Amino acid sequence: MKKLITTVASLGLLVSTVLANVASDQKALINHFKTILPSVEFADYTNGVYAIDQNSRKQFEEILDGIPPYEEAVEKGGKEYLKFGLSKCSPLKDPAAARIKHPYFDEATQQVVTLEGTIKKCYQQQIGKKLDSKKGKIARISAWISDQAVGQKINVKVESAGAQEAYEKGKTFFYTKRGQFNMSCADCHVYNAGKKARADILSPVLGHTTHLPMYRTKWASMGTLHRRYDGCLKNMRAKPLKAQTETFRNMEFFHQAMSNGLEITADRYRK
Repeated sequence: MKKLITTVASLGLLVSTVLANVASDQKALINHFKTILPSVEFADYTNGVYAIDQNSRKQFEEILDGIPPYEEAVEKGGKEYLKFGLSKCSPLKDPAAARIKHPYFDEATQQVVTLEGTIKKCYQQQIGKKLDSKKGKIARISAWISDQAVGQKINVKVESAGAQEAYEKGKTFFYTKRGQFNMSCADCHVYNAGKKARADILSPVLGHTTHLPMYRTKWASMGTLHRRYDGCLKNMRAKPLKAQTETFRNMEFFHQAMSNGLEITADRYRK
C-alpha cells in the first residue's frame, strides 16, 4: 500500500510539473511581449498585427464591416460538414467541443491529434477518399467548425510524460534555426514581433492560432495552420515538410498551448 501511495504521489507530481512547464513558457512569452509591446493587452493578441499597427487595424475593421472574403468559404464549409456526414463521427459530432479539444495528445497512439487530422480521418471513413491537408474543403470545414466555438478560450492540455515529450519537440522545432537564412519561427514571431520585414509587420506568436484557418490576400483563399507552416519554411529557404507530419503536429501542440486563455475568433482575415 505504501508503495502504491508513493507511485500515485509521484505521478501527481509529474502532472503538476508538466502543467507548470506550459504555464511558465507562456508566462515568459507574455512578459516578453509586455516589454516590447507594452500597449497591447493580452486579449487583443487574437488580432495579431492589427493589435499593433493602427493603420492596419483600420483597414482590417473596414474589411470586417463589409463582406469579408472568407465569409462565403466558411458558409460552404458548414454545408460540406453536413453533406459529407462528418457529424456522424463522434469526435466531430459537437463542432464547438471538437475545436476546443484539439489539438490533444492521444495516449493510445502516443501522437498529437489535430482538428484537421480528425476531419481527414472522418472524411475518409464517410466518403472513402482522401482530403487535402492545407486548403480547399479541409480549410473551409475546419473554419466552420472553429466558428462554432467563437468566444470560447483555447485550452490545450499537456498532462502526461508522452504529451510533455511531444510538446517539447514542438517547442524545439519552433525555436531551432534552419534553412539558408538560418532563421527560426521565433526569430520573426517572438524576438522581432511588431517590427517590419519589408512592407509587412511581423505578428506575435501569442494569438496565432485563434483565427485559423484563415484567408490570406497572398493566397486569395483559405488555408490551414500547416499551410502557413509550409510557407514559413519556404521563406526561410528550409527543407519543406508535408502538412500533418508528426513534426508539424508537435509544433501545433506547442503553438496552440501558447495561446491558452485567448478567445477563438471568427475574424480570420490576414494579408
